[in-house]
Amino acid sequence: MKLQRKGGEGSMYPQYLFEYPNVETDFPFYMKKKKYTSVPSHRHDFIEFSFVLEGKGKERINGTEHDLQPGTIVLLLPYQIHEYEAAPGETLLMYICNFDMKLLTSGLESAWGVNELLFGSNNSRSAHIRLEDHDFEEGLQLWERLYREYESSKAWKPIMLRALLLETLTQFVRGGDKPDGTRIEDQRPKTAKNIWPIVQYVHDHYLEPLTLTSLSKQFQMHPAQISTQFGSEFGIHFVDFLHELRIRHTCSLLISSEMPILQVAFESGFSSYPTFSRAFHRMKGMSPRDYREQQGRER
Repeated sequence: MKLQRKGGEGSMYPQYLFEYPNVETDFPFYMKKKKYTSVPSHRHDFIEFSFVLEGKGKERINGTEHDLQPGTIVLLLPYQIHEYEAAPGETLLMYICNFDMKLLTSGLESAWGVNELLFGSNNSRSAHIRLEDHDFEEGLQLWERLYREYESSKAWKPIMLRALLLETLTQFVRGGDKPDGTRIEDQRPKTAKNIWPIVQYVHDHYLEPLTLTSLSKQFQMHPAQISTQFGSEFGIHFVDFLHELRIRHTCSLLISSEMPILQVAFESGFSSYPTFSRAFHRMKGMSPRDYREQQGRER
């Protein structure tokens, strides 16, 4: 994964993860099985879904701490600040999935409960649950199937991965709905629920002309309020958030087509080539032309 620190030297915001393996593919899903003793405070613009296999420790999400132990499942939404650390003498063994939010919002499932899970409702939902006894064994088998499928090269692999991912999410939701479950209050700031429909809208319409003013009219919120919430809750300016989505699309076009770079800029939602060029260099550390040549050599 690549790291980027927003806000310059001494910024109040933690490290920002903005890429992971497979992020620029048709199926932006990545999974690993790894041991940890500690992971410093960070945030990212993709979903992280994890399952603890062994070990004990603590995780802090937006400043609120909870236990990590075998059977703990955490669903971390984009831009939430989190860190975790194993207990003294312990090592955390975890399955961790990283994937783009649109994997869950592009199908009919979004109307069947996924939308509520991601963007909130009047009922708070925990960011984590813990499976015990028989539920833990079922969860372990499910996550192992997901990992084996991810590591395989079988036909229709993305279809099976998405099906298994939805099954693990279903288990997460049902585990949190149990009367004796280990639920806590929603880890997101209460004001964040106002911003999530906007986040989803921008994810769906980032190739179109978007401004704080147009979003203000769409969602009946003052532009200054939208700007303030992006900064205080996600640690990122709205325009940077928008540019990062567009540059990700740009990279896909540069890799998969021979489209002239000027056309790529406009196809990615930018109305100004200088703005596009500056945004691309800030994110990738090179020009679009150099990026295309580098990716061509690597491929």
